[in-house]
Amino acid sequence: MKIDEAERCILASCILLALRLPKFKNYYKTEDNQQILANNMVRDVIDWFVKENVGEIKIKVLESKYATIRGMFSDPKDNKDLRGLIADMEENIDNFEKTNRYYDVLGQLYVAFLRYANTSNDLGVVLTPTHITEFFSDIANVNKNSVVFDNCTGTCGFLIAAMSKMIKDANGDKSIEKSIKQDQLVGIEYGDKMYCLAASNMAIHGDGKTNIYYESGLNPKIIEEIKERQKKGKSLKPTVGMLNPPYKADKKTDVEELAFVKWNLEALAEGGTCVAIVPMQCAIATKGKTALLKKELLEKHTLEAVFSMPDELFYNSDKSVVTCIMVFTAHKPHPKDKETFFGYFKDDGFEKRKKLGRIDVHNKWPKIKEEWLWLYRNRKEVAGKSVIHHVDAKDEWCAEAYMETDYSTLTDADFIRTLQDYAAFLVKSETL
Repeated sequence: MKIDEAERCILASCILLALRLPKFKNYYKTEDNQQILANNMVRDVIDWFVKENVGEIKIKVLESKYATIRGMFSDPKDNKDLRGLIADMEENIDNFEKTNRYYDVLGQLYVAFLRYANTSNDLGVVLTPTHITEFFSDIANVNKNSVVFDNCTGTCGFLIAAMSKMIKDANGDKSIEKSIKQDQLVGIEYGDKMYCLAASNMAIHGDGKTNIYYESGLNPKIIEEIKERQKKGKSLKPTVGMLNPPYKADKKTDVEELAFVKWNLEALAEGGTCVAIVPMQCAIATKGKTALLKKELLEKHTLEAVFSMPDELFYNSDKSVVTCIMVFTAHKPHPKDKETFFGYFKDDGFEKRKKLGRIDVHNKWPKIKEEWLWLYRNRKEVAGKSVIHHVDAKDEWCAEAYMETDYSTLTDADFIRTLQDYAAFLVKSETL
């Protein structure tokens, strides 16, 4: 249909929301004029957001982004079939969601669109794979009583993963489910396109869109407002923080990734858990702004663990950044004699497949995740996989710096694969 790559997910989100509206769901099947259909679809979705009292500023952002949909179908000469597209999405995606509740559909669509675009310039946007967003909830022991906060929420992947785990723990109690969706999931997103997708995604999954702030994740006033949230005299201060901050494109001018981690921790209740996935450079920096932020974090919070993640974890988002997961306990200064857990979690069982990206071909991930969590929770040291070590702000926060290597498992194939990977890297970076 020759719809611009950057607008495809906006269109998809609007369609999926419109399909939640009984009136539109019946109406669209009888409308042949695609311009009228597009206008009515946008109108119905915006009217629904207005009735949900999401706020005037948020409505303006949503109107601005959804307005582009009207332009997509304004020329009657275009050979576009909006009604057919809506019908396809109802059959293949809307029905899928009904049997796969709390799956980040928009996040997956966004990643798919970026993979085929080849021209993505979404600086710093690296969407976290679904199996890792679920892993975060396991690390933080999310349950029905948790209040989860993400101050750079993107498409709300972390919040949706947390919602799934919380709803399951509610065990069918509708009043608890209502509280979870209305009050216990909080996000901040500054990018207008991403905010539109975030609000839509939460709306598609039942509720929570009123708790997605269109703001900077570094805004002290918003952080303070989130800390002071109450309902019927009961504190709704976040107990769990999850985030994948924007990654620096310009080392001199862009915001440090750990600054977002710092402000996420600031919003949490004392003893709360913050889980963040950041570039490995944040962990190994020993000087400059990043090192200073490491020092500030340890002065107020405890570094419980750092996991070195697979090198190609973000392959599906067409990003080559090497990352690690950091786990903090909020508002408890890092003890001088504290030993931190370091995991060398480089193999999650996923493999690359043409047109499918990086997927769990052989269903290895469930057992691997179980092992990672067991090592972390029991603070086990296993050669080649994990180590316990004392660190401060001047040290490198990664398993590679302290772990013993299990050479007994190395083979000629490992050596050959490493050389091949390095050669491929040199070709891709045009240095060979």
